[in-house]
Amino acid sequence: ADATAGVLWLNAAETWVDVEHAKGGLFGRGTAVDTHWVSEAGVLDVFVLPGPDAPSVFGQYAELVEPTPLPREFALGYHQCRWNYIDTADVLAVSAGLHAHDIPYDVVWLDIEHTDGKRYFTWDAAKFPDPRALQLALARDGHRLVTVVDPHVKRDTAYAVWNEANERGLFVRAADGAANFQGWCWPGDSNWIDCFNPAATAWLSQLYHLDRYNDSTPHLFIWNDMNEPSVFNGPEITMDKDAVHHGAWEHRHVHNINGMMYHKATADGLRTRDAPSLRPFVLSRAYFAGSQRYGAVWTGDNTADWEHLRASVPMVLSNNVAGIHFVGADVGGFFGNPDAALLTRWYQLGIWYPFFRAHAHIDTKRREPWLLGEPYLTLIRDAIRLRYRLLPYLYTLFRSASLTGMPLLRPMWVEFPRETALFAEDAAFMVGSAIMVVPVTDPAESP
Repeated sequence: ADATAGVLWLNAAETWVDVEHAKGGLFGRGTAVDTHWVSEAGVLDVFVLPGPDAPSVFGQYAELVEPTPLPREFALGYHQCRWNYIDTADVLAVSAGLHAHDIPYDVVWLDIEHTDGKRYFTWDAAKFPDPRALQLALARDGHRLVTVVDPHVKRDTAYAVWNEANERGLFVRAADGAANFQGWCWPGDSNWIDCFNPAATAWLSQLYHLDRYNDSTPHLFIWNDMNEPSVFNGPEITMDKDAVHHGAWEHRHVHNINGMMYHKATADGLRTRDAPSLRPFVLSRAYFAGSQRYGAVWTGDNTADWEHLRASVPMVLSNNVAGIHFVGADVGGFFGNPDAALLTRWYQLGIWYPFFRAHAHIDTKRREPWLLGEPYLTLIRDAIRLRYRLLPYLYTLFRSASLTGMPLLRPMWVEFPRETALFAEDAAFMVGSAIMVVPVTDPAESP
């Protein structure tokens, strides 16, 4: 291509984009690509990024939405997660297993079952009787712990978080503007914190401080899931469009930035809990243009099959092009049970995701790498060790992204803009300008 340009359609309402390819481009030659953009509500803000080349477009976009900040180094390592590690003994056994099999890792994760009845900022006392001791035991070996905190709050008058938010009027309102919006999520009957209310976000941020989040330590970091928001009994499994936020904004106007606002409040909480202030690590499922300022994201619940392995590449590339650099897909697939070959291939690809986490559903079989036996254990260990050898390079790419907006993972056309045959290539990719990756995503090719 002789030039590269970009367009940012900045609208937080539900949006549809129709893309049509037709023969007969400029002066009747080539192929025309027509797009039709429709947003349900809101202000029409369109920014044209003139380029003239891809690095210029990325820089211009970063000036609009801010670049990705440099993350903490541990966040670039390997993250071991599932729904759910059962209790303290299980967490420590997984950590010991990784050590025993010489598999480096940085972070182990706890999903919703670690809480007292899905009440966030709490611990199940039977399963985790001394959370501080667990965090300190992991920290002695150089590891961190992540717990999940979702935006729905269990409607329970015996739950201090709900009581405090309700008394202060910090929940999203129903369409009448009087009652709290009420829906169903993991804890059952729930209300949702209104993250467009400055008083609500300031209060939420403080809940992450060491004096508010019981039994937390500076070694604890956070995962925001379900923050689209997910409402099990809502239309399209989300919040009613006529629910009312602070400032009398209907949810339809702000839906797509709801997750980012919750992500921001969490990141602000971690940033202000430590003295001196330290860079936070927060993972979010929902995101928008600008979410890169607050932490990592992932591509959501995927399935343990070869098609989803292949699909993860264009998904991670698309996010990187859109300025969401710190992104990954669940290694191994969230749903289902991958066979040893698929899981091995996923690790071999996953080490190239900027965010590298293995994750699995509660109903799946355990799949820690040593459970696969040989030769798969060695192949997976070698892949993870390669990730750690490449950390200086990845950290340098993040530094570059923080200054220039250049993506870490790049479609081939970014580095080779005049090779038109590469424009549609979404299986191979570049990591920075120095490494080309062509993952194996065909089950016929055994590890």
